[in-house]
Amino acid sequence: MAVYPKWKLHCVKSGYRIGREINIHPTRCSNMEDIHKWWKMMWSMQLPPQMKLFGWRVCHNWLPAKTNLSHRGMTVHPSCDLCGNQAETLTHALWSCAKVKPIWKLVPWYKKCEHINKGSMFDILVTLKAQLNMSEFEDAIKIMWAIWENRNRKWNNLQVMNGVQLIEWVFSAYPGSSPLVQNDKKHTLESPHLKQWNRPPSGHIVVNCDAAMQMGAAGVEAWAILEALKNQPDTAASPIEIQSDCKQIVDAVKNQDTHLRAVNTILHQIKLRRESLNCNTIVHVHRNNNECANMLARKCLATKTTKNFTHSFPRWLANFCTADLPNLV
Repeated sequence: MAVYPKWKLHCVKSGYRIGREINIHPTRCSNMEDIHKWWKMMWSMQLPPQMKLFGWRVCHNWLPAKTNLSHRGMTVHPSCDLCGNQAETLTHALWSCAKVKPIWKLVPWYKKCEHINKGSMFDILVTLKAQLNMSEFEDAIKIMWAIWENRNRKWNNLQVMNGVQLIEWVFSAYPGSSPLVQNDKKHTLESPHLKQWNRPPSGHIVVNCDAAMQMGAAGVEAWAILEALKNQPDTAASPIEIQSDCKQIVDAVKNQDTHLRAVNTILHQIKLRRESLNCNTIVHVHRNNNECANMLARKCLATKTTKNFTHSFPRWLANFCTADLPNLV
């Protein structure tokens, strides 16, 4: 921590800065080399940029938890909106809240870390990093980000997700080493996914589908597949292949998974549609290979509409497709 000389004259402004520095940096490592290694590790994580930035802000206690807002002069009730029992510090909101702990208990490696309950979030992150491997630590940041997103929904009086929904959503939207998703060992040996469209088998017509949502990933992805089956091209005479980037739903459709009870009705409708239509194949593709459908889904989410494109694309999407397949005539 910085040392402020006693002989220096301080005004209210400089005194506020000193107090703020003490508050937002409760724990500091005196070894600059260790600090450099820490930030190098944080910024090199295999996470989306917004999650890396989130982790950086967590380390500095720069997220608007209620105690932070109150400290900065805002008139807010400091109690946690989720549990209503304790003041909402950042540590409480992300780690120790009674409503948050059930989420962490869904993660297998939490048993190694459940005893951690003291210190700032920076202290907790340092301890987590010492006890977890890199993949597990990245998952911890990912879950914290999802918990904070859920907290913001509660703050804005929106419907929040329960623990299973939250874990399912974050690892479906941002695939990684999810504890609830069984990954093939071969998956780690695959070459990086190229952002390009996957051609269907010869003699087949492909229908790409995706859905954008604010919660309930499994249900909305299943609904997208059902809509794709309902709105096949009228002139399609060849077999239809449905491509979706939600592996969980594709596997559920193939295996008639009974664990996804919330979407079983939609899965049954998909089964009936497949039996009555010329659609024999529903395959999983990587998000980068389903980019056009994903862009359309996000556009529909922004405009609160549902659209199907079977014969023509919007100009902005056509330009994207041309760039993706420059030899397309």
